[in-house]
Amino acid sequence: MRKVRRLPFTVYTCLVIGLGVGLLWYTFPLLNLDLGRELLVMLAFGVLAEWLAVVTPQGQLTGGFAVMLATYLIYGPVPAAWVNTLAALLGQGVVNRGNPLRTTLFKAAQYVPVVLGANFIYVLVGGTTDEKLAWSNAWPLVLFIGVYYFLNQLFVYTYKLLRRDENLLLHRPDMLGGEGLNYLVAVPLGLFMAWLYMYISIYSALLLFIPMLAVQFVLQFYLHLQLANRELRLVYEAARRLGGSLNLTELFDIYLRETRELVNFGDGVIYLWSEEQKCFVAETALGNHAELLKDSTVQRGEGFLGRVAEGGDAHLVDDTREDERTSGDMGLIQLYRSLLVIPLVAETEVVGLMVLGDKRSGVFEEEHVRLLTILGGFFAMAFANVRLGRRLDQAVITDELTGLYNYRYFRHRALGDLEQARRLNEHISLVMLNIENFKQVNNRYGQLAGDMVLAGVANVICGQVRDCDLAARYGGDEFAVLLPQTGPTEAKHVADRLRLAVRECVYEAGDSRILVRVTTGLATFPDDAADLDALFKIALKELEGEPQAK
Repeated sequence: MRKVRRLPFTVYTCLVIGLGVGLLWYTFPLLNLDLGRELLVMLAFGVLAEWLAVVTPQGQLTGGFAVMLATYLIYGPVPAAWVNTLAALLGQGVVNRGNPLRTTLFKAAQYVPVVLGANFIYVLVGGTTDEKLAWSNAWPLVLFIGVYYFLNQLFVYTYKLLRRDENLLLHRPDMLGGEGLNYLVAVPLGLFMAWLYMYISIYSALLLFIPMLAVQFVLQFYLHLQLANRELRLVYEAARRLGGSLNLTELFDIYLRETRELVNFGDGVIYLWSEEQKCFVAETALGNHAELLKDSTVQRGEGFLGRVAEGGDAHLVDDTREDERTSGDMGLIQLYRSLLVIPLVAETEVVGLMVLGDKRSGVFEEEHVRLLTILGGFFAMAFANVRLGRRLDQAVITDELTGLYNYRYFRHRALGDLEQARRLNEHISLVMLNIENFKQVNNRYGQLAGDMVLAGVANVICGQVRDCDLAARYGGDEFAVLLPQTGPTEAKHVADRLRLAVRECVYEAGDSRILVRVTTGLATFPDDAADLDALFKIALKELEGEPQAK
């Protein structure tokens, strides 16, 4: 639930509702009940206008103001206040059932002082009660509309401010523009309805309003279709890429950009689990702080985001400054007032997080949680498929015990590197390594100790070679290292460095300490051999010869 300043908010809401009800009670004797049928017809159209109101990110499109203005011009301020208030109460309360009772009562009640206050200014500047459509009343009527707009926005702004939704007007000036656009449409319609009533009949005026209701209905239907189309497009993109060649950055970049079409957020970032770093790493980010977010990580179980990743449930935070879940959190949490965190779950594993943030409070809704959780499942599945594919590809080319490449893949790569060296007239060297007395290690300390030694030697080799070098487990206790652009002198230095690095390592098996040494053999293309098989033959022959000096 949103945090509010409870006492000021409650007092303000009750005062406005009380003021509206009191003014209605006070002005009831001024209603001309002989016009009850006509007023009921105007009320019915006002209810339909509120019921079919089209909500957009820029505001609300409704013909309710046109009905109010026509009622004011035809019948006066008191009937206009009553019709406007009852239309809002019935249209957004009984019929629509889309708002909480407190909000519905407030919105309906505030129309009474708004209409009467605007009428007070209208009369004050010389507006006449008869012949309101006369040219002499043009300036007072313009002022009436302006004051009505101002008072309406003031009441709503104060209401939102006390609910901690001050961002509605402070950070969303486009909403003011949307309301203004609605007035530009409704004002001419209301004036024309009043003119038709005065010079023809009320029924012709109401017939004019029917197209407005039809436009609202069609536009509302169109917006729902657009939203559904965006949701389906996201699902389609996820499903299409599940069966294709996937680029994770591109995939999740599309996910964020399409999400922004559905949810208006300030910054968004997607974290994916990294086996190498053992944490969630930012894969892609969108927004003003995108560059900062791309360098961020999330540790499982640490902080609010880490706890969400550990628990696996989506979380919506309306105000990070007051929500106990985020209190005391440092870092990126401090950038935002609103947070929406969606775990990306594949089967039962959390493989990532989507984090949406905004500096405004109360931006996200439960509907966003539902939609993005569903869509997140598709993209989490895509990521899981990519990760599984990478693991399978890696398993095919690597030795399971040591993590080095297996001989089959090593030979395939080595043939290509050798051919390149031939074309460029470069040296390429092969270093073979063999663990001395490895069989005795297995016999004395057991196979587990032997496996530990093999993995340890492989780790030493990985730490001593360059990124462009190719290391593999040749078989049993033998290893191979291919050194591109390396002549015999440099290759000997590498072999010596590998022997010394292995000799400095100590492996523990229970209470025993195992010292390991390796012998090496090397061959260089084209000095020693012209093809790969010949290089292996020479290097292995040197490896199996007399032990080298240590």
